[in-house]
Amino acid sequence: MQNLLHLSLRVGSGLLGVLLVLVFLRSVLQVAVVNRERGDRLSRCVGWFVYSALAGRAAKRHSYAEVQDLLSWILPVYILLLIVVWFGIVQAGFSLLIWSFQAERSLLQAVIASGSALSTLGFLTPPDTAGQLLAILEGAMGLGVVVFYFTFIPGYQTTIQLRQAKVAWLYARAGGMLTNFTLVEWFALSGSSDWNALWEDWESWFRNIAETHALAPMLAFVPTVQRGQTWVAAAAVALDSVSLYLSAFEARETSSAAVCYRTGVDALRLVAAELSDRRGVSPARRGEHLTRSYFDAACERLIARGAALKTERDARWVRFVELRAGYEALLVNLAESLLVPAHGRLLSPLTVADEEALQ
Repeated sequence: MQNLLHLSLRVGSGLLGVLLVLVFLRSVLQVAVVNRERGDRLSRCVGWFVYSALAGRAAKRHSYAEVQDLLSWILPVYILLLIVVWFGIVQAGFSLLIWSFQAERSLLQAVIASGSALSTLGFLTPPDTAGQLLAILEGAMGLGVVVFYFTFIPGYQTTIQLRQAKVAWLYARAGGMLTNFTLVEWFALSGSSDWNALWEDWESWFRNIAETHALAPMLAFVPTVQRGQTWVAAAAVALDSVSLYLSAFEARETSSAAVCYRTGVDALRLVAAELSDRRGVSPARRGEHLTRSYFDAACERLIARGAALKTERDARWVRFVELRAGYEALLVNLAESLLVPAHGRLLSPLTVADEEALQ
């Protein structure tokens, strides 16, 4: 009876060990290889834990620059903790396997032998063939995690740099003070007429956001190099500007602008869905609302700079409101999740009075 119980424990331990190893392999492959939205549940849980630990403290900071200083630790802590979790799962799984095969009679010795193989130090290798084969396999997995660490961190940094380059470009043209229509007003003032190239450029930026930040949501929290700047505000400017272009300009060809708009809205929707379960403590939002008079004033400035706008003022305002409704709530949700304070009118909805006037 005792032998049967011992055998049952060994079999159960072996099955649990195999399950843990499979959990590890599934997590690693989904994070590193399988490009699918809402992929690995384990890495998402680790990310949620890191965000929960830091977001509460960040929300208590007095300025957004201080918030960014703390949020800059989210990605490195996330990567480090994810690797620790992976190592822990692998070591636990192979410890159970080594003990199940009786390569080591003591469970403590099995844990030590597993750590020896996982760390590739090799100070304690089981003497029998089964234990040595398990040590080879576990050592290969340990090396795989190390390779992941040195391969994916540069990739993450490159992604952030590509995002930051466009954000810095926009802030530079706004003199550091972004407004809702900075992009379209600056382009009209520049004298260039290739609007399609402008919208295609920002379409590529939005597409990069969708492909990277939806797969690795922790990237969304990484702040820009320049304190006070944020990619969410840049996205708001780009979408408000392209919405003004589609609603107010007498343009014969708007296909590039329409694609830019759809790509931007889809990108924000994907990232917002990934961050929906990581809502932090919302900062005080005292931004001014986007009003009809503000929109009309921007149109008048564009006309003064030689832009050809539609003459029906009410029609262009109604169309702009319709377009902004597609992403307004997404901007607010992202700003709350990323602890971004109000940036003037950029991340604020239309006024209630203006919305009622349209009904």
